[in-house]
Amino acid sequence: MKDQDIDPKESGAENPYRILLHKLTGTSIKKPRLKSATNVWRKSQRKEIDMQVKEITRVGSTPRTALAAIRDKVACDMFEKLPQEEKTHWIEVAKEEHDEALTGWKDDFEGSCSILPQDRQRCDWYSNF
Repeated sequence: MKDQDIDPKESGAENPYRILLHKLTGTSIKKPRLKSATNVWRKSQRKEIDMQVKEITRVGSTPRTALAAIRDKVACDMFEKLPQEEKTHWIEVAKEEHDEALTGWKDDFEGSCSILPQDRQRCDWYSNF
């Protein structure tokens, strides 16, 4: 199944034809994975993490290739310093996000097709003309 107009950032997992193809061939699209509490927490703390990274990299000349590792290390260290109650909260938030993603994934594969007219009138090939 090849489409030249697919956005490279999209996985295409919500495309009903792709889902039908996987059902017919017996293959499956990967299940959503459970994100770590640190990764969920760090989305809300970007400014603070970036400020710490800038402080650390200000001292010496750090190559750009090392910035991601430094940012990850800073985020992990900051998360470890949080109180246990807050860590537990972020673990629960990660589980809730995973449950929502898993429910959507299951609905796509095990649910029935939509019978709404607007869902059946999707016409991607027409946009090329």
